[in-house]
Amino acid sequence: MEWRDNIIYKVVAVLFAVLLWLYVSAEDNPPIEKTLTLDIVYENLSEELAVIRKDTEVSIKVRGDSAVVNNLGNKDFKASVDLSRAQIGENSLPVKISNLMGVEIIDIYPREVEVSIDRVAEKQIPVEVALLGQTAHGFSSFKATVKPSQVVVRGPETILKGIHEARVDVNLSNAEANLDLDLPVKIFDQKGNWYGSDLISVIPSTVEVFVPIVEDTPSKTVPVKPVFKGEPAAGYHISRIIIEPETVKILGSYDRLNLIDQMETNPISLSGLTESITREVNLSVPSGVSLLYGNKVKVVVQIEKSTVVKEMELPIVIKDGSSKHKITVVPLTAKIKLEGQKDILENLTKDNFQAFVSVSGLEPGVYEINVQVDAPNNVQILETNPVKVKVEIKEKQESTETSSDEGNNN
Repeated sequence: MEWRDNIIYKVVAVLFAVLLWLYVSAEDNPPIEKTLTLDIVYENLSEELAVIRKDTEVSIKVRGDSAVVNNLGNKDFKASVDLSRAQIGENSLPVKISNLMGVEIIDIYPREVEVSIDRVAEKQIPVEVALLGQTAHGFSSFKATVKPSQVVVRGPETILKGIHEARVDVNLSNAEANLDLDLPVKIFDQKGNWYGSDLISVIPSTVEVFVPIVEDTPSKTVPVKPVFKGEPAAGYHISRIIIEPETVKILGSYDRLNLIDQMETNPISLSGLTESITREVNLSVPSGVSLLYGNKVKVVVQIEKSTVVKEMELPIVIKDGSSKHKITVVPLTAKIKLEGQKDILENLTKDNFQAFVSVSGLEPGVYEINVQVDAPNNVQILETNPVKVKVEIKEKQESTETSSDEGNNN
């Protein structure tokens, strides 16, 4: 029995020691509470959506042994919001706290956050250049060129609607030489306010800007004259010429500038052409002058089939007349002027056309009625002479005295 008593005494002693240790620990390391503020991490949002309004922080209150709690910091917890099921508009979503230290979290504020979601869109806008400051004395700046000339702004649809301008600012202060810069693109709303939100992105975010800075010298703006050699194919002609730019600025002495009224291009061949062309050609720059900008222009030459004008005389036909009426027209014929491609008009005769007046619904009387012409679709009627004719409508006289009376009725 003694050995059993000894075991009981030993167990009681161990339990007493544990209780004593717990008591002493509680006295030396009492439980405490602590409040921490965490940044919220938003996760799992579709690439087609964007957050336009959200809460950024959440507060938590934790409790635990003072030795542990006193050493806790923001890095020991993670506050996150799952956006995988978020929809466009307002969303109320729970905040999840990841407890890395195993302490008790007794409060979270707020437990849910309001998140506003919008669809992501893109908007392409041109890049404007703002020249700020003044060049050095005796120097002038000229029109800046931008590459690329347009940028794409990506972000929430509601924000893109308010975006008005993409701009780069160039500082000209005391510049004495050309400026070749790589500058960030700034976005502005319709009121001219800079939009620096991280909700939008600009692609590309920077552009190359070139600003010519030249020493003040006489200049002159002259038109560009395209020079051609050869002729289009037979049956074709030049219908229009477009030049970009239409004018160029040249630099030189006053004497040389006074002798130049236009800037010719190098010759452009038109030989045998049957369709429109676009050419980028150099300018033929006379000696003693220089061009402020590039030496190339774009010339568009529109080629079309040649047309001819033809005249013919047609009898005027009465349409929609009543069998009860006798109708006369003065004059009896009309001359028409028509235009079309030569090969088409050569194969058309008077039988392909009809000049007529419509008397539908008209009662006896005298009228002036427009002459109408039916013509093939590929022919244009340029002129009808006369435009109006005199039409007289009479009641037919019921008489059988002479056959000639009947022959005069229409």
